[in-house]
Amino acid sequence: MSSMVARALAPAPRRLEEAKAAGLRLVRPVRSRARRAPFVVVVMTVLAIGLVGLIIMSTILQAQSFEAAKLDRQAASLQTKQQAIARDVERLQSPGNVAGRALALGMVPNANPAFLRLSDGRVLGEPEPAEPGHNLGSVTR
Repeated sequence: MSSMVARALAPAPRRLEEAKAAGLRLVRPVRSRARRAPFVVVVMTVLAIGLVGLIIMSTILQAQSFEAAKLDRQAASLQTKQQAIARDVERLQSPGNVAGRALALGMVPNANPAFLRLSDGRVLGEPEPAEPGHNLGSVTR
């Protein structure tokens, strides 16, 4: 190993002579530099496509956000209308309202109702026909 170190540290003319004796010759270094222009064009194209893609995606997401906000407002409005309609239905279905509208249509309340038991078909109570002009105290308009 010391002979290799000694050879490496030997002066250049001596090494050159040894190389010539071995049949070796110096060759110029090959310059193979890649051109920069195509690489720069590819990188710039990728960056441009990326930026354009980001702008398009941002625009689409913003438009969808506005549409979602519009639909949320519309859903809230429809929910308010549905609640108002449900309140009106409950008010119109209340027993007092039904009785008042029945009296307004000329119906007569029955002071002595009879009930029918479905299991055996038996009538409970004494059925009597209702008389016009006879109002129940609990029914109000």
